[in-house]
Amino acid sequence: MNRIIFALIISLSIVSCVNKAVVKSDAPENELLMSRYEKFLAENDSLSAEKIKDRIINKYPESKETFDLASSEFYDRLYPVWSNDSLKVVIISELLEKYPKTTWRRTLYQYYIYSLSMVKDIEILNSAIQDFKEEFPEDYLPYTTSSRYYYLDIKDSLKALECAISGYYKSKSYPKVNHYPVKEWELEKRSAKVSSGSYLAEMLIDIKQYDLAAQVLYEITDNNLLGIDDETTLCRPYYLLGKVYREKGDNDKFFTYLSKALIAGDSRNIWELCDSLYMENEHVSNPSEVLADVRKRTEFKEVIFNDVTSGYGLGNITASRIAWGDYDNDGFQDMLLDGRRLFKNNSGTNFIEVTNTAFPDTIRANGGLWGDFNDDGNLDIITKDPESLWLNENGIFKKVTGKSSLQDNGVPTEGIGIADLNRNGMLDVYFANYEKNYVYEKDQIFFGTGEGRFKDMTELAGVLPKDGKNRAGRGVNIGDFNNDGVSDIYVSNYRLTENFLFKNDGIGNFRNIAREEGVAGIETEGWWGHTIGSEWGDIDNDGDLDLITANLAHPRYIDFSNMTMLYENRIDEMKDFTDIRREAGIKFEETHSEPAFGDLDNDGFIDLYINCVYEGRRSFLYMNNGNKTFRDVSYLSGTRHYNGWGVAFADIDNDGDLDILSAGGKIQLFLNETPETGNWLEVKVKGNDHSDAIGTRLKLYNDNISLIREIQGGKGTTNQHSLVQHFGLGKETSGFTLEITFPSGESRIIKIDRINQIIAYEQ
Repeated sequence: MNRIIFALIISLSIVSCVNKAVVKSDAPENELLMSRYEKFLAENDSLSAEKIKDRIINKYPESKETFDLASSEFYDRLYPVWSNDSLKVVIISELLEKYPKTTWRRTLYQYYIYSLSMVKDIEILNSAIQDFKEEFPEDYLPYTTSSRYYYLDIKDSLKALECAISGYYKSKSYPKVNHYPVKEWELEKRSAKVSSGSYLAEMLIDIKQYDLAAQVLYEITDNNLLGIDDETTLCRPYYLLGKVYREKGDNDKFFTYLSKALIAGDSRNIWELCDSLYMENEHVSNPSEVLADVRKRTEFKEVIFNDVTSGYGLGNITASRIAWGDYDNDGFQDMLLDGRRLFKNNSGTNFIEVTNTAFPDTIRANGGLWGDFNDDGNLDIITKDPESLWLNENGIFKKVTGKSSLQDNGVPTEGIGIADLNRNGMLDVYFANYEKNYVYEKDQIFFGTGEGRFKDMTELAGVLPKDGKNRAGRGVNIGDFNNDGVSDIYVSNYRLTENFLFKNDGIGNFRNIAREEGVAGIETEGWWGHTIGSEWGDIDNDGDLDLITANLAHPRYIDFSNMTMLYENRIDEMKDFTDIRREAGIKFEETHSEPAFGDLDNDGFIDLYINCVYEGRRSFLYMNNGNKTFRDVSYLSGTRHYNGWGVAFADIDNDGDLDILSAGGKIQLFLNETPETGNWLEVKVKGNDHSDAIGTRLKLYNDNISLIREIQGGKGTTNQHSLVQHFGLGKETSGFTLEITFPSGESRIIKIDRINQIIAYEQ
């Protein structure tokens, strides 16, 4: 043991050098055979395809083509048995035999060793670990991986430490393994030192070598290579430094590094063990008290939210989609969950479920939005899965039936958008339809004809793809992106397909100009992005709507799939949209799902909240710096939500600041209790016949500031902000003019004499 520790001390300042990996074959027959293989697959000639595949594998075992074949077969065979480690062991052992030389074996070994550990086959596990190291002797991964299993399963702590040291030093400088995609490899290369060094430090802490552990951890944090396109964070090394200083009895440094770990967060919530360690040493009783203490220690004085879910009567409620609307016209925003559960806002103090009394007939849905479809001044509900309309008759909702009503389309619908698209005074509907049995479904558009009746305009309105191929629709966002006074439609599409931007000619005829305007996504060899939720919002107060598209981007597909994009609208410069996500400071996260814009600190600039789907995946809150950049305050703001989907904002207690409802799993209601915010104004707009005025644009300005808002008929994957429009005004106090432009084109100009109030305007 002493020999190994001495070697580590000597090696801490040494960066090892490694030679390049094997050179791939450049024989042109590789490509020819692969083309024939793909042709046979397209023709469903599996027998001929399999013969060509065998020829490629046997004749060119180290080629890129064999690498790609091994990758495809791995995922095809393992996905159906992903949770069955016994079957995975059998399948992967077959693949290791079938593909004896391809560098894809690097991935095969990782999963093989993990499954062997799970089934407790220690003898084969030991052999597989040795084979992995021998096949990739200059690669850090076999050594860091082996260290874990030597320690936990084989119980050989000496070998575990040896491998941990080797893995860490190989992670500093090693060759790219042949054929691995460039961007995916760069992601791993930048994070390798963090993961391997953190594991080494853990082992050193276990054997009480605290100074050496700290030295390794400081080397990681002081020479951090992680950037805007990395989801790996420094949470783990900060957490381990906290443990080191706890053992060394240095409380100041202990709390400093635990605080840093909590603020950094972890992409899979594995290393956010900081709460329990913090509570143990500070003698606080729950994570909320930990958060309060960290805020105090870091002197955080920005936006403060408190989780009031249970206190407001919403504890243990599960939902994926949310919509805010004042269905009973009492001046407080009520809550619709998944289109089928209705909660009345009790004057901003709590919520009471009224589903059973509000719906005499059972309502079924998987999402819904508010809109006044019969112009009686009451908010009605449109739902999806099944598609239907429920008219509000003094707080009682009755389903519209009959030939001209909405009918269930029989396919999964992900997004709904509503607006007066043909400017006839009635709300129209766009349905973004997803897929059924992996077949993409056709989207639909319906024009309202009054009293909850509709006409199907799908074939005539120009919203069907010109190439005749449907896309996997996920979300709908309606907004006037080009300031011509009419509502346009942005459609988020999944399955690595392009997004749509339908430009409206003013009477409900559309043309897809997404590629022309630069918002279809980025095409790479025919692939685009997995876009889920998107939203319009003027992030830079220049008078036009910018756009964020939340993309799910798996690292293994990162070379040809889109990360989340924040598009700056440059129409005032006569230019297309430009993606400024990196410059703006919005980090890549694999599972971004639904964004939301709103001015949460009333400084005059809209901020950004992003949910992330999948277990352990955390949400983000980015505050707008006012210069097209954002800062991450997710942990300190108190708005962390895990495995999120829908999110929407509303001022639930009418105190002039926006609150957050985050869904996906158990919902969380975050009440905005920021002690000092800027000035504000909230505006309720009623259109002709007392309708909700969806699609209306508001412009509020004085000599120093100019802000725009649009009343949205839904956003993203069927979520909805409050229809009451909220303006943060910063330090501005007077001289405001409010310009209201209705979907019909009619405008009104109002002088605002007093701010920090809620005003109502009726057309």
